[in-house]
Amino acid sequence: MHYLLVSISHKNTDLAVREQLALDEALQQRLLATLCEQSAIREAAVVVTCNRVEVVTAVRDVHGASAAVFEALHRISGVDRLELEGRAQSFEDEGAVRHLFSVVSGLESVVVGEAQITGQIKEAFRFAEEHGFAGKRLTALSAHAQRCAAAIRSTTEVGKNPVSVSSAAVTQARLLLGGRLRGVEAIVVGNGEMARLAALHLLSNQARVTIVGRSADRARTLAEAIGKGAKWAGFDALGELINLHPLLFSATAAPHPVITADRIKPQPFDRLWFDIAVPRDIVDPGDERIQLYSVDDLQMIVQTNMTLREGEAAKAFRIVGEQVSEFYRWLQSLGAEPVIKALRQKAQEAVRTEIERAIKKGFIPQEHEANIRRLAHNAFKRFLHDHTLNLRRSMERSDSDEVLAMTRRLFELETPKGN
Repeated sequence: MHYLLVSISHKNTDLAVREQLALDEALQQRLLATLCEQSAIREAAVVVTCNRVEVVTAVRDVHGASAAVFEALHRISGVDRLELEGRAQSFEDEGAVRHLFSVVSGLESVVVGEAQITGQIKEAFRFAEEHGFAGKRLTALSAHAQRCAAAIRSTTEVGKNPVSVSSAAVTQARLLLGGRLRGVEAIVVGNGEMARLAALHLLSNQARVTIVGRSADRARTLAEAIGKGAKWAGFDALGELINLHPLLFSATAAPHPVITADRIKPQPFDRLWFDIAVPRDIVDPGDERIQLYSVDDLQMIVQTNMTLREGEAAKAFRIVGEQVSEFYRWLQSLGAEPVIKALRQKAQEAVRTEIERAIKKGFIPQEHEANIRRLAHNAFKRFLHDHTLNLRRSMERSDSDEVLAMTRRLFELETPKGN
């Protein structure tokens, strides 16, 4: 069994293509079902965020699985298959594990060290597992990836005072408005995590915030949860609000623009609009008094902010390397378990057979059977302890497969074939 990971991100694909790949949950489920129908693929999970699509699979045949992934992405998203193959990065086995560990730790994000991706990946694997697409291989990979992210956050400062795309947008707004946002009226459109972060950063800069949601109830719930004087409004107020206030941050999950030309009215004051959604929420207003920033426009700002973290990121990548090695040691150790189990079962069977024979021939009184079994069990347990420990340790060696094969032959063990 091999790991295969296909990565399409802000590093290799522009925003227009990523918008086409922003699959909702229904399409993600359809993609995973399509992949798991392929004979080359045993398990699959997909991570979809505004900046990346990561298709993670456990496969029998890497070549066949890779072809299946690109074909499925093409059919579901409509993006040309050759374009997908030309843009994407593909990783196999240790490379796939290393890439996923780096992504979950925030080291491949637009904002290096951002914590949001860790939760997004955890949720993506949980979704795949709950729907029957991810099994023990991907579940174990996800668990170790989360441990890697935790180790990096606890031993480096790469995630200290984390900066998200939302906070980068607020920082840029503050700079453009002369270094302060105190008292400035800002509209935040959306009810998700990006909108929540934008609202929190605005409020911490003493701006006045109104959260607008397609669902007024959800907008109110978010505003009340945030507190700090946040107001809320339903979607029917959007047209009025965007033409009334100078700051706008839009981060909905809508598959099409929510701020269209018919909503935008000329105003005698300058406006700053930040579209931090993928797909984009705002059509080009074509108004010289409206400055519009997209996710990609913020990348340069974010990169500048991240320069100071390079030293910490280098430490983090070293931890990723250590965690990958540890994962593979653990993975290899699993190969020893069926052999150890079969060895113990063979010992137990020998004990059972010989005790029954001894009782039948009258060598052992029937009433002593339980004590004799306990004694024999403890003796074999003590005998096998050091040998099973050595067998587990041998899984770290390059010839671990040969060691297992020799043990099976030597003790004539029958074990289930590996996946």
